[in-house]
Amino acid sequence: MFHLAFLPWLVALILCTPMLFFVLYPLYQPNRRVAASSYTGAGEENQPALPSQIDSEQAARSALTEVELDYQLGNLAEPDYRSLRDRYLRRAYSAHKSIQAREQQLDALIEERLRQLREEHETHEHD
Repeated sequence: MFHLAFLPWLVALILCTPMLFFVLYPLYQPNRRVAASSYTGAGEENQPALPSQIDSEQAARSALTEVELDYQLGNLAEPDYRSLRDRYLRRAYSAHKSIQAREQQLDALIEERLRQLREEHETHEHD
């Protein structure tokens, strides 16, 4: 048989395992990469903002929120908080700028295509 001295350790193990999983699960995030074949069109200009760019912005914002919470709870010292906050702000800003640049490229392509369609329509009306 087993000794009663092991009973508290067994209960602690049973109770702590799900909590440990719950705490560590956000740290384990498999890379979400989208295969190039999932996009249509031959050139990069036909692709929307990459999901990885959107994911990286959301991940940086989420990490920033977690850092803020940890600091408010007293789990982070102020120098660590400032360092992490600056890092995640830069990451979120960089990803956001990248997404905006992609959107501007797409807007320019749409405008160019609309101009071409208008010209084609005008030439057909004159024929």
